[in-house]
Amino acid sequence: MNRWFVLLGIGLLALSASAAEVLFIDGPQEYQGKRYYWLAEWRLDVTLPSDVSPGDRFEVLFGSKGTDKRTLRYEYGGLAGSFSDVRQTPYEWIELPLGELSPGNQVALFTKGERPAAFLAGVRVTGKSSATLEVKPVRIATSSDANKTLYWADLPGFEINDETRRLWNPAPGEPDWDRAMRSAQYAGIALDKVQRWLRERCLPVRDERSGLFRPTGPEWNYRDTAADCYPFYVWAAYYTDLDVLNTVMVETLEAEQRLCNHLDSLPVSYDMDRGEKLAMDFDAMVFGASEYAKDGLVPIVEITGRDYPWLARMRGIVDDVFKHARYDTPYGKIPSTNVEVNGDLLQILPRLYCMTGERKYLDWAHRLADSYLLPGGFVPSRLSDHGCEIIGGLGLLFAVDRKGDPKKCEEYRPHLEYMFDEILRRGTNSDGVIVGELQEAPGPHDNVTIRDGWGYDMVGFLDYDLALGTDRYGEAIRRPMTNLLKPRYARFNWDHGSRDNVADSVEGGLYLLYRFPVPEAFLWADREITTLLVDHTDPERLWDVHKLEANTVRTVLIHTMLHTRNTIARPWVQGLQLGAAPYGDGICIFMKSHQEYDGRLQFDVPRHRITMGFEQDWPRMNAVPEWFTVEPDSSRMYRVEDADSGSVRAVSGAQLSEGLPIHLDPGKPLRLLVSSQK
Repeated sequence: MNRWFVLLGIGLLALSASAAEVLFIDGPQEYQGKRYYWLAEWRLDVTLPSDVSPGDRFEVLFGSKGTDKRTLRYEYGGLAGSFSDVRQTPYEWIELPLGELSPGNQVALFTKGERPAAFLAGVRVTGKSSATLEVKPVRIATSSDANKTLYWADLPGFEINDETRRLWNPAPGEPDWDRAMRSAQYAGIALDKVQRWLRERCLPVRDERSGLFRPTGPEWNYRDTAADCYPFYVWAAYYTDLDVLNTVMVETLEAEQRLCNHLDSLPVSYDMDRGEKLAMDFDAMVFGASEYAKDGLVPIVEITGRDYPWLARMRGIVDDVFKHARYDTPYGKIPSTNVEVNGDLLQILPRLYCMTGERKYLDWAHRLADSYLLPGGFVPSRLSDHGCEIIGGLGLLFAVDRKGDPKKCEEYRPHLEYMFDEILRRGTNSDGVIVGELQEAPGPHDNVTIRDGWGYDMVGFLDYDLALGTDRYGEAIRRPMTNLLKPRYARFNWDHGSRDNVADSVEGGLYLLYRFPVPEAFLWADREITTLLVDHTDPERLWDVHKLEANTVRTVLIHTMLHTRNTIARPWVQGLQLGAAPYGDGICIFMKSHQEYDGRLQFDVPRHRITMGFEQDWPRMNAVPEWFTVEPDSSRMYRVEDADSGSVRAVSGAQLSEGLPIHLDPGKPLRLLVSSQK
């Protein structure tokens, strides 16, 4: 068996040949144990063997998934044709009717935007030929026109600094239409997939009898299903299908309270097959309730606001967690001795205090913070998941205390400085990235496992500086963000290699990018999303519904809002493109659709103040950064200019927050400039 490599612009691709047969053993994708090239993404140029005879036949190893017909096109010697079929076997050798074969002539295999496109695992010549076939895979550029598909990783925009290409400006003074168009392509693919994931994956796993979701079996539980799956089904509905949000998702909230509440509003797991609650001890119940409140209800409330019933559910759970608190400390009873549970609660309580104005939430938060900080010397040993929650929680409480309780803020200040300084001293590598565990000796620690919580940890550092108006930890935050574009972090194993760990790492980075717009980190986030989290190689592949994949969708949506600057098209329809880029104090918006579209372009509002009641936009976990917002009142005016027609109008913030009417003609872009009215 011979083996050789074809040199392309993207790297070395390995092929395996036996006589006049080539199997794509290192093809970019795999199905049923065979590697293949998908013709929506690749064109294959095949040079026939030097000893081919007129009576020989040309065959392709045609892939099939037993559903829709797959289509390929071919060109040979001035002949053009196509082949479409669906087979019951995963792969089958199919002859293409090329006529007489001639030595050294070339066969081109490709598609012209057909969906679904064929995927091929090999090519061969059968008959007398025994010489070598040469195959050159060529990455094709595709467009977003009707019936065609865009692939994020094929688009420009991932260039790294060199002598001729500089990193783009994160805050340009002039409209960057190329960037807005590229963002529209990114967001279009992501939101198309999220909407399909919601409809084709999430809704089918809803249990009709109970009204709950069953992503991994008959048990609805609060540590995973309610905390990590359900909230991002809700997010998917919020961004792509409000009808599902207002019906299915609200009904599920009602169902879980009706079926699962056990100790007042504290819930336990529920077996949908047996139709009964499952017995749990107190600590397990409090753990699930706090996980649901922080990882499930907090992100829902952050985007849906105060008018939906999720806020009342969050308050009820937290009230009853402290009502039934049973662990004595010198500072009062607390509900758990688990640092993750208490970290979760420390992230919820400052939010509830600011949203409601009720002092009890701040007092409960102080009870927890006192028990960790006031004895002195507190530094969590685990700096990633299950430990990072308390770092961010203490940072958020410190920020809220700056106005809510200045005396407590000053009391906590030296303890937080000690904690943060020790993390930097004993918990970072040479690039400034926080490692998974606090080490005994000072760093840098380059031989220690790095996990996905580094950005979550840094949120606490950032809250400290913003609260005091200092830059004590500014360089510690900027340094890892600048270094993330290094080759060592490409396709990096942040924990155990799952997409969830990549998603957590990128999510933390996006929270920091909102305050520290480091160009290298923007490119890093785009690269990680496009190569690892959104499968750009197969439009038919969607995420699964379990917690790791649902968390991936969470980060994809946070990243997508970066590329739309928080604007949302209502309704979302398949094939729509929407993107935006900053310029000056406004944004430039690019929209396009391959079919006629009438809808609304909804602008974000300062949720940190209107929904959360924060004096400042404090960095926090389980949130969507506010890249561009409008004040939702009738007196605040904004300038909306059509960049192509030159027409200018003044539109109130109230109208923009409700949604600007939009009409798109098929294939015709709409380019808008939106900024505050001077």
